[in-house]
Amino acid sequence: MSARFAWSVSTPDGVAASGECEFLVVPTTRGELGVLADHAALVACVAPGELRVTASTHSADSEHSGVRSIAVGPGIVDVRDNIVRLLVSRAVSPRR
Repeated sequence: MSARFAWSVSTPDGVAASGECEFLVVPTTRGELGVLADHAALVACVAPGELRVTASTHSADSEHSGVRSIAVGPGIVDVRDNIVRLLVSRAVSPRR
């Protein structure tokens, strides 16, 4: 199992989404930024686009993986100490 890290997406209205994951892809003004556990600290500008969060859950009889997509507006991303924080103008998760 890959190492997991915490992530959150906050808007002016509060926390829109959060959790733990194994891989995260953030749309930035310089292209997509992929983040794994123990990533170097950085701050970048978030571009409007799709945040993709990949998490795997393991059970005794099978392994399930899933990718969650969240539409985000412009803002900033802070990666530090195995925590990824996005501060964006808006965030919308597709209905399940």
